[in-house]
Amino acid sequence: MTRTTPRARPGAMPAMTGGRRALLLAACATACALAFPGAPRAQSGKTTQVIVPYSAGGTTDRIARIVANGLSQELGETYVVVNKPGAGGTLGTAEVARAKPDGSTLGVVFDSQAVNQHMFRALPYDTFKSFTYVTLVVSAPHVLVTSKPYASLAALTQAAKAKPGTVSFGSTGQGTSNHLYPLLLGNLAGVDLLPVPYQGGGGSFLPDLLSGRYDMASGTLGYFLPYIKDGRLHALATGGVRRSPLLPNVPTVAETYPGFEASSWVGLIAPAGLPKEAADRLRNGVRRALANPALKEQLLAEGYDIEVSSSEDFVARVHKESDRLGALIREKKLGEQ
Repeated sequence: MTRTTPRARPGAMPAMTGGRRALLLAACATACALAFPGAPRAQSGKTTQVIVPYSAGGTTDRIARIVANGLSQELGETYVVVNKPGAGGTLGTAEVARAKPDGSTLGVVFDSQAVNQHMFRALPYDTFKSFTYVTLVVSAPHVLVTSKPYASLAALTQAAKAKPGTVSFGSTGQGTSNHLYPLLLGNLAGVDLLPVPYQGGGGSFLPDLLSGRYDMASGTLGYFLPYIKDGRLHALATGGVRRSPLLPNVPTVAETYPGFEASSWVGLIAPAGLPKEAADRLRNGVRRALANPALKEQLLAEGYDIEVSSSEDFVARVHKESDRLGALIREKKLGEQ
């Protein structure tokens, strides 16, 4: 399939209504206030821009603001989030790649970092050579949800086997994680699941899911948790390697289809060539910031796992997902052919 327009990456999560975006921004402000009460002004006078390649209000933006506030507090410098959306997150990411590796420009990226090289014919950067992968920040398991009366994930896939091409899933753009993971599930289950794309931000993605216009969606646990709790959505399975403590009675997909794993993550990057000492200092600053008990409790309650990592582990994670999902993208002939 040839894609003529960039796919939507609304903070790399399903796009939000204005009200939901406002709630997320308010939650970010609350989290930062809880975590960093009375944060002192930076003492060094140095200002670092933290580029978020998506619009304000999404998952990546929220985590970036928590990181920026935490680094400002822990390192005594000023870290300012700058939103530079466009072209599936590649415009802002390219600006990070072009910047000097002097610590004045950082980037916060989503899991799309692992697949964009497979979706775009000519990226303006090299996924691995153009960046210093400083640290993962958080990860979040996906959850498969429905508003229809499927009793289990097996019941949904059995329906798909009985009537091929009739069981559908929604996604917020070609190549997004909520597009690729249902395709991966279909491969493991031996069924064809019908994608229902919501381009241009996917504004009706959630309302159509709630109304039953399509059968299933995949997304981070925190995004769907409020609708699971109020009964408007039913959780079929989670994508982690173990059951979520937030939904202990919901099985993992791997309990039915071994080998399946689906999660999204947010990480901190810098231009290639950032000195190791600078990367270590940033990583330790993030680690101390996320160790704040109030912030940690809030993030865990929202379905995030705090996952501060070494640069080597971060790069290995991106390589693993690039290999796995890149093979799926080629098989399904997605992206720019």
